[in-house]
Amino acid sequence: MGPAGAGAAVGAGWNRPGGLALRRRVVDRVATGLSIAATAVVLLALGSILLTLLVRGLPGLSLATLVRTMAPPGSNGGLANAIVGSLVQTGFAAAIGTPVGLLTGIYLSEYARDGRVVDVVRFVSDMMLSAPSILVGLFVYMLLVMPFGHFSGLSGGIALAVLFVPVVVRTTEDMLRLVPLTMR
Repeated sequence: MGPAGAGAAVGAGWNRPGGLALRRRVVDRVATGLSIAATAVVLLALGSILLTLLVRGLPGLSLATLVRTMAPPGSNGGLANAIVGSLVQTGFAAAIGTPVGLLTGIYLSEYARDGRVVDVVRFVSDMMLSAPSILVGLFVYMLLVMPFGHFSGLSGGIALAVLFVPVVVRTTEDMLRLVPLTMR
C-alpha cells in the first residue's frame, strides 16, 4: 500500500468502534505536549528575567543600601525610606481594614437578617472586591491628594485600606458560614 492507502487505513481506524478512544488519546497527548511546551517557554522567559535581575542587581545590594536614606540624584542612595513607607502604609491599611472588615463580616454572617440593607452591603462589598486598584487610587487621589496639594503616606494607606476591607469582609463571612450551627 502507498502513502494514500496508509492514511486511509489510519483514518478508517478512527471510525471503528474503538477508534474514538484512539482519537481522544491522540488529541489528549498532542494537547498535553503543547501545554508542556508552552509552560516551558514561559518558565524559560521568567527564569531568564530572574537570572538577569539577580546577576545585575545583587552586586548593588548591600546592608548599607537597605538602611540608608535617599541620596541626591546622581549618587548612590538607600531604600530605607521606601521600606519604612511601605511598612507604615501597610500597617495603617491593616489597622483600618481589619476591624472594619471583621466587624462587617461578623455582622453579615451572624446577626444580619435577609433584607435590603444586607443585600446592599453585600453588593457594595462584592463591587469593591472587583474594583481595579487604579480606580481606587484615582478616587483617593481626587479625594485627598488634589484638595491638599501634595502626596502623603496617609493617602496611600487609605487607598490600600479601601482595597483591604472587602477582602476581609468576604473572607470573614465565608469562614463563619462554614462553622456548624451547633458550634456557634
